[in-house]
Amino acid sequence: MIYCLIIGLPVLLAYCADKTKGALNVILTVAALFVPCFFAGVRDETVGTDVLTYGIWTFNAAEAQGFTEFMHSYAAISAPGFNLLSWIMGRTGSFELYLGSIQALTVCPLYLYVRRRYRKSTWSAMAIYMLLLFPISLNAMKQMIAVSFCLTAYELIERKKFAKFTIYILIIALLFHQTAVVFLVAYPIIRLLYGMHDGQNAFFGKVQGLITWTIIAALFFIAFVFGNLLIELIAPIKDSYSYQLQASGSRLNYSALVMTAVLIATYLIWRPKNRANGSGLSKEQAVLASVSIIGSIAFQLNIIATSLLRFAYYFVSFLTLYIPSLMKDSAGKAARRSAWILLIFFVFYFVQVYVINGGNAVYPYTSVILGVG
Repeated sequence: MIYCLIIGLPVLLAYCADKTKGALNVILTVAALFVPCFFAGVRDETVGTDVLTYGIWTFNAAEAQGFTEFMHSYAAISAPGFNLLSWIMGRTGSFELYLGSIQALTVCPLYLYVRRRYRKSTWSAMAIYMLLLFPISLNAMKQMIAVSFCLTAYELIERKKFAKFTIYILIIALLFHQTAVVFLVAYPIIRLLYGMHDGQNAFFGKVQGLITWTIIAALFFIAFVFGNLLIELIAPIKDSYSYQLQASGSRLNYSALVMTAVLIATYLIWRPKNRANGSGLSKEQAVLASVSIIGSIAFQLNIIATSLLRFAYYFVSFLTLYIPSLMKDSAGKAARRSAWILLIFFVFYFVQVYVINGGNAVYPYTSVILGVG
Protein backbone atom coordinates (compact mmCIF):
# COMPACT_ATOMS: atom_id res chain seq x y z
CA MET A 1 0.00 0.00 0.00
CA ILE A 2 2.92 2.36 0.63
CA TYR A 3 3.72 2.33 -3.08
CA CYS A 4 0.15 3.43 -3.83
CA LEU A 5 0.89 6.54 -1.76
CA ILE A 6 4.38 7.04 -3.20
CA ILE A 7 3.12 6.78 -6.78
CA GLY A 8 -0.32 8.31 -6.41
CA LEU A 9 0.50 11.43 -4.38
CA PRO A 10 2.92 13.12 -6.83
CA VAL A 11 0.60 12.26 -9.74
CA LEU A 12 -2.34 13.86 -7.91
CA LEU A 13 -0.28 16.94 -7.04
CA ALA A 14 0.94 17.23 -10.65
CA TYR A 15 -2.65 16.93 -11.88
CA CYS A 16 -3.74 19.74 -9.56
CA ALA A 17 -0.78 21.83 -10.73
CA ASP A 18 -1.91 21.33 -14.35
CA LYS A 19 -5.28 22.84 -13.43
CA THR A 20 -3.99 25.91 -11.58
CA LYS A 21 -1.98 29.06 -12.27
CA GLY A 22 0.24 31.50 -10.44
CA ALA A 23 1.62 30.90 -6.96
CA LEU A 24 -0.61 27.89 -6.33
CA ASN A 25 0.73 26.23 -9.46
CA VAL A 26 4.29 26.75 -8.25
CA ILE A 27 3.49 25.38 -4.79
CA LEU A 28 1.81 22.27 -6.20
CA THR A 29 4.64 21.67 -8.67
CA VAL A 30 7.24 21.89 -5.91
CA ALA A 31 5.16 19.55 -3.76
CA ALA A 32 4.83 17.05 -6.62
CA LEU A 33 8.61 17.02 -7.07
CA PHE A 34 9.27 16.86 -3.34
CA VAL A 35 7.33 13.62 -2.82
CA PRO A 36 9.60 11.26 -4.82
CA CYS A 37 12.66 13.02 -3.40
CA PHE A 38 11.36 12.57 0.15
CA PHE A 39 10.55 8.88 -0.20
CA ALA A 40 13.82 8.24 -2.02
CA GLY A 41 15.68 9.98 0.78
CA VAL A 42 14.14 8.22 3.77
CA ARG A 43 14.21 4.70 2.30
CA ASP A 44 16.31 2.02 3.92
CA GLU A 45 19.74 1.20 2.51
CA THR A 46 18.38 -2.12 1.22
CA VAL A 47 15.91 -0.49 -1.20
CA GLY A 48 17.88 -0.58 -4.45
CA THR A 49 20.95 -2.79 -4.72
CA ASP A 50 23.25 0.06 -5.74
CA VAL A 51 22.66 1.85 -2.45
CA LEU A 52 24.72 -0.76 -0.65
CA THR A 53 26.94 -1.44 -3.68
CA TYR A 54 28.35 2.09 -3.87
CA GLY A 55 25.91 4.60 -2.36
CA ILE A 56 26.62 4.22 1.33
CA TRP A 57 30.39 3.91 1.11
CA THR A 58 30.66 6.77 -1.39
CA PHE A 59 28.79 8.99 1.07
CA ASN A 60 30.89 7.79 4.04
CA ALA A 61 34.10 8.51 2.13
CA ALA A 62 32.84 11.93 1.04
CA GLU A 63 31.92 12.73 4.64
CA ALA A 64 35.29 11.68 6.01
CA GLN A 65 37.68 13.00 3.36
CA GLY A 66 38.71 16.43 2.18
CA PHE A 67 37.68 17.68 -1.24
CA THR A 68 40.94 17.03 -3.10
CA GLU A 69 41.50 13.66 -1.45
CA PHE A 70 37.98 12.44 -2.16
CA MET A 71 37.82 13.66 -5.76
CA HIS A 72 41.17 12.00 -6.47
CA SER A 73 40.41 8.69 -4.73
CA TYR A 74 37.00 8.32 -6.39
CA ALA A 75 38.00 9.55 -9.85
CA ALA A 76 38.16 5.97 -11.15
CA ILE A 77 34.87 4.97 -9.50
CA SER A 78 32.36 7.70 -10.34
CA ALA A 79 32.17 10.66 -12.69
CA PRO A 80 33.37 14.01 -11.25
CA GLY A 81 29.91 15.61 -11.24
CA PHE A 82 28.50 12.83 -9.11
CA ASN A 83 31.58 12.90 -6.88
CA LEU A 84 31.16 16.65 -6.40
CA LEU A 85 27.52 16.12 -5.42
CA SER A 86 28.58 13.37 -3.01
CA TRP A 87 31.23 15.55 -1.37
CA ILE A 88 28.87 18.51 -1.00
CA MET A 89 26.15 16.35 0.54
CA GLY A 90 28.78 14.71 2.73
CA ARG A 91 29.20 18.11 4.43
CA THR A 92 25.59 17.88 5.62
CA GLY A 93 26.20 14.57 7.39
CA SER A 94 22.80 13.31 6.26
CA PHE A 95 22.66 10.19 4.10
CA GLU A 96 18.92 10.73 3.69
CA LEU A 97 19.50 14.19 2.25
CA TYR A 98 22.14 12.68 -0.05
CA LEU A 99 19.69 10.12 -1.47
CA GLY A 100 17.01 12.78 -1.79
CA SER A 101 19.35 15.09 -3.72
CA ILE A 102 20.22 12.28 -6.16
CA GLN A 103 16.50 11.79 -6.81
CA ALA A 104 16.04 15.55 -7.23
CA LEU A 105 18.69 15.61 -9.97
CA THR A 106 16.75 12.84 -11.71
CA VAL A 107 13.11 13.85 -11.43
CA CYS A 108 13.40 17.65 -11.57
CA PRO A 109 15.14 18.16 -14.95
CA LEU A 110 12.89 15.57 -16.58
CA TYR A 111 9.60 16.81 -15.13
CA LEU A 112 10.33 20.52 -15.64
CA TYR A 113 11.28 19.85 -19.26
CA VAL A 114 8.02 17.99 -19.84
CA ARG A 115 6.16 20.80 -18.07
CA ARG A 116 7.60 23.35 -20.49
CA ARG A 117 6.49 21.28 -23.50
CA TYR A 118 3.13 19.92 -22.31
CA ARG A 119 1.95 22.29 -19.60
CA LYS A 120 -1.54 20.80 -19.18
CA SER A 121 -0.68 17.10 -19.20
CA THR A 122 2.38 16.81 -16.96
CA TRP A 123 0.48 14.56 -14.56
CA SER A 124 0.69 11.74 -17.11
CA ALA A 125 4.46 12.23 -17.36
CA MET A 126 4.70 12.00 -13.58
CA ALA A 127 2.58 8.84 -13.68
CA ILE A 128 4.83 7.08 -16.18
CA TYR A 129 7.91 8.31 -14.32
CA MET A 130 6.71 6.90 -11.02
CA LEU A 131 5.56 3.59 -12.52
CA LEU A 132 8.57 2.93 -14.76
CA LEU A 133 11.54 5.19 -14.05
CA PHE A 134 11.28 5.96 -10.32
CA PRO A 135 11.91 2.33 -9.28
CA ILE A 136 14.91 2.23 -11.61
CA SER A 137 16.23 5.50 -10.17
CA LEU A 138 16.26 4.01 -6.68
CA ASN A 139 18.86 1.54 -7.94
CA ALA A 140 20.74 2.93 -10.97
CA MET A 141 21.18 6.28 -9.26
CA LYS A 142 24.13 7.73 -11.17
CA GLN A 143 22.91 6.63 -14.57
CA MET A 144 19.38 7.89 -14.10
CA ILE A 145 20.70 11.41 -13.50
CA ALA A 146 22.37 11.15 -16.91
CA VAL A 147 19.19 9.73 -18.45
CA SER A 148 17.13 12.67 -17.20
CA PHE A 149 19.53 15.30 -18.52
CA CYS A 150 19.89 13.47 -21.85
CA LEU A 151 16.13 13.62 -22.38
CA THR A 152 16.25 17.41 -22.19
CA ALA A 153 18.57 17.36 -25.24
CA TYR A 154 15.65 16.26 -27.41
CA GLU A 155 14.93 19.87 -28.28
CA LEU A 156 18.44 20.25 -29.70
CA ILE A 157 17.70 17.34 -32.04
CA GLU A 158 14.44 18.97 -33.10
CA ARG A 159 16.24 22.21 -33.88
CA LYS A 160 19.04 20.37 -35.74
CA LYS A 161 21.73 21.68 -33.37
CA PHE A 162 24.15 18.80 -33.86
CA ALA A 163 27.25 20.48 -32.42
CA LYS A 164 25.45 21.74 -29.29
CA PHE A 165 23.78 18.35 -28.85
CA THR A 166 27.08 16.50 -29.06
CA ILE A 167 28.86 18.83 -26.64
CA TYR A 168 25.95 18.68 -24.19
CA ILE A 169 25.82 14.86 -24.18
CA LEU A 170 29.60 14.58 -23.78
CA ILE A 171 29.42 16.94 -20.80
CA ILE A 172 26.71 14.78 -19.23
CA ALA A 173 28.82 11.67 -19.83
CA LEU A 174 31.82 13.38 -18.25
CA LEU A 175 29.96 14.71 -15.23
CA PHE A 176 27.53 11.92 -14.35
CA HIS A 177 27.75 8.62 -16.25
CA GLN A 178 29.87 7.47 -19.17
CA THR A 179 27.03 5.46 -20.71
CA ALA A 180 25.44 8.75 -21.77
CA VAL A 181 27.62 8.61 -24.89
CA VAL A 182 25.21 5.93 -26.15
CA PHE A 183 22.63 8.69 -26.47
CA LEU A 184 24.68 10.26 -29.28
CA VAL A 185 23.08 7.72 -31.60
CA ALA A 186 19.72 9.34 -30.83
CA TYR A 187 20.53 12.32 -33.03
CA PRO A 188 20.80 10.56 -36.41
CA ILE A 189 18.03 8.09 -35.55
CA ILE A 190 15.54 10.78 -34.52
CA ARG A 191 16.42 12.98 -37.51
CA LEU A 192 15.79 9.98 -39.78
CA LEU A 193 12.50 9.32 -38.03
CA TYR A 194 11.42 12.93 -38.52
CA GLY A 195 12.30 12.65 -42.20
CA MET A 196 10.25 9.47 -42.41
CA HIS A 197 7.15 11.41 -41.32
CA ASP A 198 7.92 14.45 -43.45
CA GLY A 199 8.11 13.49 -47.10
CA GLN A 200 9.22 16.95 -48.27
CA ASN A 201 12.37 16.91 -46.14
CA ALA A 202 13.13 13.19 -46.24
CA PHE A 203 16.82 12.66 -46.98
CA PHE A 204 16.15 9.32 -48.69
CA GLY A 205 12.89 10.38 -50.30
CA LYS A 206 10.12 7.82 -50.54
CA VAL A 207 12.30 5.03 -49.13
CA GLN A 208 13.13 7.01 -45.96
CA GLY A 209 11.04 4.70 -43.76
CA LEU A 210 12.55 1.53 -45.17
CA ILE A 211 16.12 2.78 -44.82
CA THR A 212 15.51 4.20 -41.34
CA TRP A 213 14.17 0.94 -39.92
CA THR A 214 16.86 -1.02 -41.77
CA ILE A 215 19.53 1.06 -40.04
CA ILE A 216 17.84 0.57 -36.66
CA ALA A 217 17.56 -3.18 -37.27
CA ALA A 218 21.24 -3.28 -38.29
CA LEU A 219 22.28 -1.53 -35.08
CA PHE A 220 20.37 -4.08 -33.01
CA PHE A 221 21.85 -6.91 -35.09
CA ILE A 222 25.38 -5.64 -34.41
CA ALA A 223 24.59 -5.26 -30.69
CA PHE A 224 23.22 -8.81 -30.36
CA VAL A 225 25.79 -10.54 -32.56
CA PHE A 226 28.92 -8.66 -31.51
CA GLY A 227 27.82 -7.59 -28.04
CA ASN A 228 30.19 -9.91 -26.19
CA LEU A 229 33.12 -8.66 -28.26
CA LEU A 230 32.20 -5.06 -27.48
CA ILE A 231 32.06 -5.88 -23.78
CA GLU A 232 35.55 -7.39 -23.92
CA LEU A 233 36.84 -4.24 -25.60
CA ILE A 234 35.36 -1.73 -23.14
CA ALA A 235 35.92 -3.74 -19.95
CA PRO A 236 39.61 -2.71 -19.56
CA ILE A 237 38.72 0.99 -19.85
CA LYS A 238 37.40 1.14 -16.29
CA ASP A 239 37.47 -1.28 -13.38
CA SER A 240 33.71 -1.13 -12.86
CA TYR A 241 33.14 -2.19 -16.47
CA SER A 242 34.99 -5.46 -15.93
CA TYR A 243 31.88 -6.70 -14.15
CA GLN A 244 30.29 -7.05 -17.56
CA LEU A 245 32.66 -9.90 -18.39
CA GLN A 246 31.22 -11.99 -15.56
CA ALA A 247 27.61 -10.77 -15.92
CA SER A 248 26.27 -13.42 -18.26
CA GLY A 249 23.10 -12.78 -20.20
CA SER A 250 19.68 -14.01 -19.22
CA ARG A 251 16.59 -15.19 -21.04
CA LEU A 252 14.26 -13.13 -23.20
CA ASN A 253 12.75 -10.24 -21.26
CA TYR A 254 9.07 -11.15 -21.58
CA SER A 255 7.76 -8.09 -19.73
CA ALA A 256 9.64 -5.79 -22.10
CA LEU A 257 8.41 -7.87 -25.04
CA VAL A 258 4.83 -7.24 -23.95
CA MET A 259 5.69 -3.56 -23.55
CA THR A 260 6.87 -3.47 -27.16
CA ALA A 261 3.67 -5.13 -28.34
CA VAL A 262 1.46 -2.71 -26.38
CA LEU A 263 3.38 0.32 -27.65
CA ILE A 264 2.99 -0.84 -31.24
CA ALA A 265 -0.70 -1.65 -30.75
CA THR A 266 -1.53 1.73 -29.19
CA TYR A 267 0.42 3.49 -31.92
CA LEU A 268 -1.71 1.75 -34.51
CA ILE A 269 -4.87 2.88 -32.67
CA TRP A 270 -4.27 6.61 -33.00
CA ARG A 271 -1.93 6.93 -35.97
CA PRO A 272 -4.47 6.32 -38.77
CA LYS A 273 -6.77 8.92 -37.23
CA ASN A 274 -4.04 11.57 -37.35
CA ARG A 275 -2.23 10.67 -40.56
CA ALA A 276 -4.51 12.79 -42.74
CA ASN A 277 -3.93 16.10 -40.98
CA GLY A 278 -0.12 15.86 -41.14
CA SER A 279 0.22 18.25 -38.20
CA GLY A 280 3.51 18.94 -36.47
CA LEU A 281 2.16 17.40 -33.28
CA SER A 282 1.21 14.22 -35.12
CA LYS A 283 4.73 13.90 -36.53
CA GLU A 284 6.20 14.55 -33.10
CA GLN A 285 4.00 11.88 -31.54
CA ALA A 286 5.02 9.38 -34.22
CA VAL A 287 8.71 10.06 -33.55
CA LEU A 288 8.28 9.81 -29.78
CA ALA A 289 6.36 6.57 -30.23
CA SER A 290 9.12 5.14 -32.43
CA VAL A 291 11.88 6.05 -29.96
CA SER A 292 9.87 4.54 -27.10
CA ILE A 293 9.44 1.32 -29.08
CA ILE A 294 13.18 1.24 -29.80
CA GLY A 295 13.82 1.63 -26.06
CA SER A 296 11.50 -1.24 -25.20
CA ILE A 297 13.32 -3.49 -27.70
CA ALA A 298 16.67 -2.45 -26.21
CA PHE A 299 15.64 -4.14 -22.94
CA GLN A 300 16.40 -7.40 -24.73
CA LEU A 301 20.12 -6.54 -24.54
CA ASN A 302 20.01 -8.39 -21.23
CA ILE A 303 20.33 -11.54 -23.37
CA ILE A 304 23.97 -10.53 -23.95
CA ALA A 305 24.71 -9.31 -20.42
CA THR A 306 22.20 -8.62 -17.68
CA SER A 307 23.20 -5.03 -16.98
CA LEU A 308 23.31 -4.03 -20.66
CA LEU A 309 19.56 -3.49 -20.56
CA ARG A 310 20.44 -0.25 -18.75
CA PHE A 311 21.16 1.30 -22.14
CA ALA A 312 17.42 1.03 -22.80
CA TYR A 313 16.72 3.60 -20.08
CA TYR A 314 17.96 6.43 -22.30
CA PHE A 315 15.23 5.67 -24.84
CA VAL A 316 12.26 4.44 -22.79
CA SER A 317 12.53 7.74 -20.92
CA PHE A 318 10.88 9.22 -24.04
CA LEU A 319 7.63 7.74 -22.74
CA THR A 320 7.50 10.73 -20.38
CA LEU A 321 7.21 12.91 -23.50
CA TYR A 322 5.16 10.55 -25.64
CA ILE A 323 2.25 9.97 -23.26
CA PRO A 324 1.74 13.68 -22.38
CA SER A 325 1.80 14.48 -26.11
CA LEU A 326 -1.05 12.00 -26.57
CA MET A 327 -2.94 13.56 -23.67
CA LYS A 328 -2.97 17.04 -25.18
CA ASP A 329 -6.47 18.32 -26.02
CA SER A 330 -5.44 18.81 -29.65
CA ALA A 331 -4.23 15.23 -29.97
CA GLY A 332 -7.70 13.76 -30.48
CA LYS A 333 -9.76 11.10 -28.76
CA ALA A 334 -7.90 8.18 -30.35
CA ALA A 335 -4.57 9.51 -29.08
CA ARG A 336 -5.88 10.06 -25.55
CA ARG A 337 -7.39 6.58 -25.60
CA SER A 338 -3.98 5.16 -26.46
CA ALA A 339 -2.41 7.16 -23.64
CA TRP A 340 -4.87 5.72 -21.11
CA ILE A 341 -4.22 2.20 -22.36
CA LEU A 342 -0.49 2.76 -21.87
CA LEU A 343 -0.91 4.16 -18.36
CA ILE A 344 -3.10 1.21 -17.34
CA PHE A 345 -0.59 -1.20 -18.87
CA PHE A 346 2.28 0.32 -16.88
CA VAL A 347 0.35 -0.18 -13.65
CA PHE A 348 0.37 -3.91 -14.42
CA TYR A 349 3.99 -3.64 -15.62
CA PHE A 350 4.98 -2.13 -12.26
CA VAL A 351 3.30 -4.97 -10.37
CA GLN A 352 4.84 -7.67 -12.57
CA VAL A 353 8.39 -6.32 -12.87
CA TYR A 354 8.96 -4.65 -9.51
CA VAL A 355 6.52 -6.28 -7.09
CA ILE A 356 6.41 -9.89 -8.31
CA ASN A 357 9.82 -10.23 -10.00
CA GLY A 358 11.68 -7.89 -7.66
CA GLY A 359 13.24 -5.76 -10.39
CA ASN A 360 15.98 -3.41 -9.15
CA ALA A 361 15.38 -4.74 -5.61
CA VAL A 362 13.16 -1.80 -4.68
CA TYR A 363 10.15 -3.74 -3.42
CA PRO A 364 9.04 -3.94 -0.71
CA TYR A 365 9.65 -0.33 0.24
CA THR A 366 10.95 -0.14 3.80
CA SER A 367 11.89 2.84 5.93
CA VAL A 368 12.97 2.78 9.54
CA ILE A 369 12.45 6.55 9.68
CA LEU A 370 8.81 6.25 8.56
CA GLY A 371 8.21 3.02 10.46
CA VAL A 372 7.45 1.13 7.24
CA GLY A 373 8.48 -2.48 6.77
